[in-house]
Amino acid sequence: MCDVDQLVLLIRSAREDATVGEPLRRLLALDDAARVKAIEKWVREGVAAGTSVDMLTAIAWLTDDDIARQARELLDPA
Repeated sequence: MCDVDQLVLLIRSAREDATVGEPLRRLLALDDAARVKAIEKWVREGVAAGTSVDMLTAIAWLTDDDIARQARELLDPA
């Protein structure tokens, strides 16, 4: 599965499952610098905990401001 597919699955899961969606919405609500810092920490901790590389890669995509904005719009359409 390519990285973009993992991101799509992450967003889909977040829309369907509050245990995924709420933390992701909180993350995406942060300003850009705080979001990037939080993602870097989340990925470091995930690597240490043995979290799936695919999941961590999908989360890392959200360091991009445009991708994060689009993810916010998909999670909370107006």
